[in-house]
Amino acid sequence: MATRRSGITTTRKTALTTQRRIRNTATGLVGNIVVVRTLFGTFIGCLLSVGVTTIRLRVFSGSDRRFITIRIPIAIIIDIFRFPCP
Repeated sequence: MATRRSGITTTRKTALTTQRRIRNTATGLVGNIVVVRTLFGTFIGCLLSVGVTTIRLRVFSGSDRRFITIRIPIAIIIDIFRFPCP
């Protein structure tokens, strides 16, 4: 089964120091379940990769009950951290 890809775009951005911190943190979290807080909301999923300007995150779509891969621009991410599992 093929996965669908979708992206988020905006004109608002976070500070360059925040973007640098997010990119450095995200690089060490590839392959883990993470929480990504953006200017638009929060996403929880598996971090697939970190690119120059975007991250790829696989999330569960509750509406059609399948996993989708989304690309989130690093410029709109406020915070990223590992999902706290006991």
